[in-house]
Amino acid sequence: MPFLSVLLSRPGRELLVIMPSCILVLLIFCGCAAAEPARFDGHKVLQIVPHTTTELENVLALHDLYNLDVWRHPRKHNYSMDVYVEPEKLQPVLTALKDIGADVKIWIDDLQKLIDAERQPSRRRTHVPSQTQRNASLFDHFRFNRFADIKKYLNDVVTLTQSMSTVNASLVKIGDTYLSNEILLLKISRGDGRARPSIFIDGGIHAREWIAPATVLYFIRELVNGGVDDYASQLLDKFDWYLAPVLNPDGYEYSHTNYRLWRKNRVDNGRNCHGTDLNRNFGHNWNPAIGGSTNVCSDVYSGKSAFSEAESRAVESFILNNNKDMIAYLTYHSYGEMWLYPWGYTSALPVDWQDLDSAAKTATSALSELYGTQYLVGSSTNVLYSAAGGSDDWAKGDAGVKYSYTIELRDTGAHGFVLPEDQIRPNGEESWRALRVLALSLSTTRH
Repeated sequence: MPFLSVLLSRPGRELLVIMPSCILVLLIFCGCAAAEPARFDGHKVLQIVPHTTTELENVLALHDLYNLDVWRHPRKHNYSMDVYVEPEKLQPVLTALKDIGADVKIWIDDLQKLIDAERQPSRRRTHVPSQTQRNASLFDHFRFNRFADIKKYLNDVVTLTQSMSTVNASLVKIGDTYLSNEILLLKISRGDGRARPSIFIDGGIHAREWIAPATVLYFIRELVNGGVDDYASQLLDKFDWYLAPVLNPDGYEYSHTNYRLWRKNRVDNGRNCHGTDLNRNFGHNWNPAIGGSTNVCSDVYSGKSAFSEAESRAVESFILNNNKDMIAYLTYHSYGEMWLYPWGYTSALPVDWQDLDSAAKTATSALSELYGTQYLVGSSTNVLYSAAGGSDDWAKGDAGVKYSYTIELRDTGAHGFVLPEDQIRPNGEESWRALRVLALSLSTTRH
């Protein structure tokens, strides 16, 4: 969720070399050809602490002046913020911060080193493959998988459950992206024809937040083992589950192949600018002036209108057609270790905020028991920052889903969006613990 304001443009060009006996056309770069991912050698992340409201306002003004990438916003003065700075901007930004008087330190010294380490196999990864892994093409839940592999895994899960009497999975295409990738959702249930209350979970609405799809895939793994895991069995007895691990496949793939920090989808906006921030594009009190932008090149561009994007429309259509007895909507993001509820567009609270707050604290209390990870609970605006057009606001405000949450996963800034793969397992384990405790607590609550 924390947003970014970086634009990478690589116009295509050709070089024609004429040789005595032939003509050799050497393609240096073409926008339609595969390119090496952008590198971030020497790029840094600063941690900044403004001490007064004036200092905070002056620091935020640097965002527009230098086109900075603010990874994490402060809730108010005397709270830290994380800001990614390219090498050519570093000295002017440091000088400006010194003039403002805010405290600053280099939090991440070389972003490329984190990116290189992100995909290194963990020496501790000696797990025994689960039933799902053995049968569903040995899918590795503890790495950051590409979209094609995720898609194959989802199909394999469907095949796997056809031979299981305790769990049923069906794959639904809820839409197609600008680049014609399928937006896929997996329904997991008992398959006994009995309608149950439902829970909707999505991940990957922001492309660079790789831990979010990995977490939703971990949930699928646990639910499909419902005949073995007693908690999963209880959850399937009480709920039907809708899980969309990658809501933004175009952007997700682009973050793997071209630009690791890409946030938006990949719609062509013209002016050599691509992408809409899908979490500014939902319709409940949609307003680009609140945490979004009308600038098509901005990484928080809110779109031409509410639900202008195929991905947000797909979620809207599916939930509105399936929201009878849908009791919870959970959208997974990173980073910051926060469990947030509406509203995002205003500091005002929902009339039932105490119910949301209590359920969230039940979940995060259970989460913390495993590894001691402490999640902050509260409304999006009061804990994080104001932003209209969020999916959780829409799910509660327009679709009528009472328990609507945005969960910001690990960590609190040491790696930011570039979380190493050895964090997938502990993150998944504690997040699953929180999810099952939340769901079972809601199953005993009157709605």
